[in-house]
Parts: sequence; C-alpha cells; structure tokens
Amino acid sequence: MDAVISRIIEIERESARDLEQAEEASRKKIAAHQFALEKEKERAHADIVSAENARFSQTILEAKKQADAVSEAFLKDSERPFHEPVTTQAIQEDIISVLLEG
Repeated sequence: MDAVISRIIEIERESARDLEQAEEASRKKIAAHQFALEKEKERAHADIVSAENARFSQTILEAKKQADAVSEAFLKDSERPFHEPVTTQAIQEDIISVLLEG
C-alpha cells in the first residue's frame, strides 16, 4: 500500500513538473509572439509615417510650383503694360497732365 501511495505522489509531482514546464513554454511563446507583433506594429507605423511624410512633401512641392507659376504669371502681367510703347506714352502723358494741372 505504501508503494502505491508513493507511486501516486511521484506521478503527481511529475505531472506538476510537466504542467509547470508546459506553462513556462507557453509563456515564452506568448512573449515571443507579442514581441514579434510589437515589431510588426512599429514597422507598419514607421511605413505609414514615411508614406505620409513623402505625400506631404510632394503636396508642398506641388503647391510651391503652383505658387511660383502664379507669381511668375502675375509679374509678367504687371510688367507688360510698361513694356508696351503706346501704354508707356499714355501713362507719361497722364502724369504730365496731372502735374501741369496741379
């Protein structure tokens, strides 16, 4: 009878040890999986930030090109009357008549 009880106690100890080892292995697998998921999340976040920064830079570059084109067109339009001899002559005559009236 003592041998049977000793065998039961030994089996219980072995089972407890096996269960503890299995739990530890599961904890390690879960920790490794969590670590891998965190790394994947960080990579995805970095990719999203990089893509958004590139898109933002491209948008700013396009806006700058548009602003430069509008500025150039405005400057050309604003300088054009002064390069036309007829308009320049008319402006000079208007200035002279205003000065003579005053």
